Amino acid sequence: MKMPTWLRSVLIISLALGCSAAGMAQFSRPKVTYDRFKWQVYHAPHFDIYYYPEEEAFLERMVSFSESAYLKLSEDLDHQLSIRVPLIYYKTHPEFEQTNIILQEIPEAVGAFAEPLQSRMVLPIDGPPDKTYKLILHELTHIFEYDILFNNQLGRTFRANPPLWIMEGLASFLAEDEDSFDQMAIRDAVVNSLVPRIQELGGGFLTYRFGNAVFTFIHERWGMEGVRNFLFEYRKVLLRNNIPKALKEAFGMDIDEFNRQFQKYLRQRYLPYLLEKSEPADYGREIGFQRPGVFTFAPTVSPGGELVAVLANRKLELDLWIVSGSDGAPLRNVTKGFTNKWQYLTTEVFAGKRDLTWSPAGDMVAVFVRKENRRNLVLFNPRTGKRLRIIPMPSLALQASPAFSPDGTVVAFSANVGGVFDIYTYDLVSGEIINRTDDPYVDSNPMWSADGTTLLYNRRINAYEKIFEVMASDPTRKTQLTFGESSDIMPAYARDGRRIYYSSDRGDGIFNLFELDLAGGSERRLTDIMTGVFAPVELDTLGDKNVVVFTAYFRGRYRLYRMELGPPEEEIPLSSRDLSTVELQPFTPPLQLTLDEDQKEKYKRSYQVESPGLEVGVTDNGTFFGNTALTLADLMGDKRWIFAVSTVSSYSNLDVLHVDYSRRTNFIYHVYQHEDFFFFPRRLPGGFVEIEIAKQRFSGGSFSIQYPFNRHYGFDASLGLTDASVPVVETAFDSNGNSFTRLEDVDYRSVDLGFFFTADTTRWQSWGPHHGQRFRIGAVASPEIGGEGGDLVTYQVDYRKYFKITRRSSFAMRTVGIISSAENTEFRRTYSIGGLNQLRGFGYRDYRGDRVFFQNFEFRLPLVDQLRFPFGGSIRDIRAVLFMDIGGAYYEGGEWYDPIEEVFIAKIPKGQDRCSATGFMDTFQRCREGWEFSKGGELQNGVASFGVGLNMRLGFLELNWVFAKQTNFSETIGPWRSAFYIGNKF
Repeated sequence: MKMPTWLRSVLIISLALGCSAAGMAQFSRPKVTYDRFKWQVYHAPHFDIYYYPEEEAFLERMVSFSESAYLKLSEDLDHQLSIRVPLIYYKTHPEFEQTNIILQEIPEAVGAFAEPLQSRMVLPIDGPPDKTYKLILHELTHIFEYDILFNNQLGRTFRANPPLWIMEGLASFLAEDEDSFDQMAIRDAVVNSLVPRIQELGGGFLTYRFGNAVFTFIHERWGMEGVRNFLFEYRKVLLRNNIPKALKEAFGMDIDEFNRQFQKYLRQRYLPYLLEKSEPADYGREIGFQRPGVFTFAPTVSPGGELVAVLANRKLELDLWIVSGSDGAPLRNVTKGFTNKWQYLTTEVFAGKRDLTWSPAGDMVAVFVRKENRRNLVLFNPRTGKRLRIIPMPSLALQASPAFSPDGTVVAFSANVGGVFDIYTYDLVSGEIINRTDDPYVDSNPMWSADGTTLLYNRRINAYEKIFEVMASDPTRKTQLTFGESSDIMPAYARDGRRIYYSSDRGDGIFNLFELDLAGGSERRLTDIMTGVFAPVELDTLGDKNVVVFTAYFRGRYRLYRMELGPPEEEIPLSSRDLSTVELQPFTPPLQLTLDEDQKEKYKRSYQVESPGLEVGVTDNGTFFGNTALTLADLMGDKRWIFAVSTVSSYSNLDVLHVDYSRRTNFIYHVYQHEDFFFFPRRLPGGFVEIEIAKQRFSGGSFSIQYPFNRHYGFDASLGLTDASVPVVETAFDSNGNSFTRLEDVDYRSVDLGFFFTADTTRWQSWGPHHGQRFRIGAVASPEIGGEGGDLVTYQVDYRKYFKITRRSSFAMRTVGIISSAENTEFRRTYSIGGLNQLRGFGYRDYRGDRVFFQNFEFRLPLVDQLRFPFGGSIRDIRAVLFMDIGGAYYEGGEWYDPIEEVFIAKIPKGQDRCSATGFMDTFQRCREGWEFSKGGELQNGVASFGVGLNMRLGFLELNWVFAKQTNFSETIGPWRSAFYIGNKF
């Protein structure tokens, strides 16, 4: 017997389209693949080296570098690897960032990575040869660490969590990759009493530096045998992470004594600098932003000398600021925070590069920005803040250090083409790009002479940066100006054109300010500080004194100083200068191998297990849900098989996907079987009512494409088939004529056509989204091709917006809505909302309908950064939430489900004053006015709540504890309700 429409309207909670409103929108859009790579492989003695044709010219170098690194590490660690190492290299860093081995976006600051499951090394090769060799040493050390510690056992790999200071510190120590910038950071930390105990080392840049120092200390005290002993003793206690036991067994001392001796070693090594050298303030007055955590650097001076343009992170994001040249007072924030015109302003302050330039006419300041996978030159008016031009340079990569020509029509800069850095110029009028140095060395930091005939620049020779001069009209006419085994960086002409200023780590590895007389060849050392001085530029002349501004690193941050030049710290006449050119020999590795053409072959795809994914959660009514995923991927990560199982209570869903990320358009093949449930009030013989769980099934498959317009916006389109089995309520009679209800399964099949527009401009912090927006808007049309279902169209929107309030607080809002319109209303799809972080203070899935919506408003603010446990581990990012939730659910025609009375409310038919249903129907249905959200400023059938909550992280779990109170906007309703659940906030 066919049942009335109102009763059959509870049929479906569609897992095929997301199960509930919470799961509707997926924002895991993969990063954009801009280039296609045709991989080949070369089989070296210990490595399988993967490359593409455009970088084959570097293959012999990579074979020599990698085998040299293997020889060194196998001797240092007295260990031979049990596996061949896949080494995957990219010609440039922008190409490296496109690797699909890691699906998350890779920032420019990440130089390379090694991963333990397949022991892969992945790196770009566009750095100087000596740094590339050390980069290979660093990443290969990780492969040795994985082999020694994990022993190719998946269980140990997944369960182990060795601290960062061990993994990265040992890699940095064995690679000997600390440069003067790294030494500056740890020296500054030691002299300012910022040395933590090793068990307090967490993450961040200083963890790498202190980790290196730990192993340097071990090596100086116990030799390489001590380094090996500690590593192998730690292997025994890896799964318990019992570092005190490893120290005791390796060195015979407890962790407190080890910390004491390590800190004493650092003090003996670095505290003499505190007594012998000066602070930046001893030479000049700080004029930058003098706030904790705020960096001020990369100065460039206006033509008149009264203004200075700098980069600073005063408001969390890096901005271009104009400040006073006399006292540093901020005059204008030119870039004003987050924008979608570009990702960020680029800076290479820790690489010794300049970042800004001011035009001679004073009307433009130039800086490079990151946009998509390239850097663009942006010109700003420094007085108005107006953006004048964005100049793309698609043929170049990693442009840096812009410098205006004296007439303001040309900008010089360094750039990478084909894996080689040279000095280029861009003509602002014609758009012509010219290579001005054209040599195999790494060139950077150009600066024009006053007459525009020559360019100063840095050339890296072996491990040192030297200052050269090149004729702008002839790249073959180059002159070396500084010599010796030191790095002389960031050269800048004085205003009179007869002298240059620069920073040099000559003598003691500390960057100080120097001056070179171009005519006489003498040098003057102008500062002698304990940390480092950079980016000198002449500001003005006061009487017989020259005034310069420079950046100095002190107490953990870069600061801006104004200095009136006085008597130098040291005079260096031409006769005393080291003019040797022995370092002109380019870097060569210990082993120099030749290629065997027989060892080359095309890349053959095979699949291996990637790291499994696991998410678990508990709702406020105790319902358990979880997601488990196993991924099989090829070596490049381009093609993946994903097997996912998700559960809600005792009901499970199975998804099998094949995803192709190898090109810009992603192709996804998907088959699934989903189960779900809802609670239904069923009448028994005799008039009794019980709540029964109604089960439903959806099976099918689909083909989808994802196409990104850019890194923020794109669309998804899909075509699929669905086979569904859903319960339909029917009335039956027993032998005595008593009526009762039962659920009968009805099958139907449909074609599913979907199209969604997606966006994600969110900026993230460690605790979650901080600024920007994400949305997914679209529809799925499901015409019936069999069964009794009828045609269906579902419209969906999920919009999320985040507003940065302060550096660590934000306001977040979310709007979710679904409308499902069915040709046959008996088979319209039902969605459920309620509980979790949708409608807090209400039950999980309490509200249902084929029209559902809710809004969340949250103010999020920090409470505690970290609570560390004495036995290890911590609770992180404890944050408070003030929230309000609003929502509702109903069916087309005004019917709705009342979770309090556990009945359906049917709209009184037009022209009647009561329901026509009797008997059984009266048990389940009440007749009232149709669904109405609010009336006179008071909620009617809509619901709302407000409250407070705590959000925190324990390992990979996100814990939430909320206290909510219901309201109808005119009064509060009922008691405060608390709920605890595990799951991610929106």
